[in-house]
Amino acid sequence: MAKVSHILVCQNVDCRVRGSDQVMKALSLQLAEKGRRDITVKSYMCFGACQAGPNMVFYPERTWYAGVRLSDVDAIVDHVMGGPKVEALEGKVDPALRELIYQLLDAGLF
Repeated sequence: MAKVSHILVCQNVDCRVRGSDQVMKALSLQLAEKGRRDITVKSYMCFGACQAGPNMVFYPERTWYAGVRLSDVDAIVDHVMGGPKVEALEGKVDPALRELIYQLLDAGLF
């Protein structure tokens, strides 16, 4: 498994209405408190899975979490710190879309 260096959080309208901005702020704060300055949390315009949002992608690890809520941040931070993935947040997005987004990220579009 590749080490996480970027956590990209969708900030398009659908995800923002569902709280992605609060999730991003809380995630950034908790990671900073744990000294994880090696991980960049940044906004991403849109992953194209609006119905499943809020969405976040861990890169280059290639983990996609969908339907993320503020209450999930502790478990997400635990994952980043070496704990298990949050299985309840995985598998909600079409695999072909996931692969397309990963290819765009691999090409440097983030």
